[in-house]
Amino acid sequence: MVRSYDEVDERILDATLGRILQVGIRRSSLDDIARRAGVTRVTIYRRFSGKDDLIEATLSREIGRVLGEATTIATTTSGIDAQIEETVLYILRLTRTHPLVTQLLAVAPDEALGFYTVRGEEMVSQGIEYITAVLETGQEQGVLHRYDPRPVAEMIARMAHSLLLTPVAGVDFGDEDAARAFIRTAIVPLMKYGFGPGPGGRAHGTSAGNGRVGSGS
Repeated sequence: MVRSYDEVDERILDATLGRILQVGIRRSSLDDIARRAGVTRVTIYRRFSGKDDLIEATLSREIGRVLGEATTIATTTSGIDAQIEETVLYILRLTRTHPLVTQLLAVAPDEALGFYTVRGEEMVSQGIEYITAVLETGQEQGVLHRYDPRPVAEMIARMAHSLLLTPVAGVDFGDEDAARAFIRTAIVPLMKYGFGPGPGGRAHGTSAGNGRVGSGS
């Protein structure tokens, strides 16, 4: 469940993010964060159970922001194929260029791998829930075929996380043309039709159209 934050919470989370980007996670003390936020350590403990919870909340909020922007892209792009292409491209691009990736690697490279593996569960879980909701909405609108959306959502969320850890292997996702080609040939069909035809082939589901997919939330 997504947590809601008031103005003080947001200041604390902003201060946490700023400090992490400045010195890394281990060197980001609650005293430093409290000073940046203009609050006391006691206030932080009242709102977050401790540093680990604060880091998790900061990461979760950033993921939420990325997914929110992805929803905006999806709802302002015409045609289901283009919606999938543009939103997936945006998310995959952010897995390489978000400051929590680039800046953390710059200031604390020894922490980066541990951060995105140990805390990867939160990232993947949020991604699965978001993508599942998007796919369910598309199915309800009749622009995606009917299939179980969760395995597809998990595959895509795990792929994005894998790209975060290994950005270049077969496909160079830093090359936008290559990334778009991969999305068009692999991700668009996967999201439209699932992993394969069920009994009777693809005709068993709702035919895909040219509508617009929302977040389902």
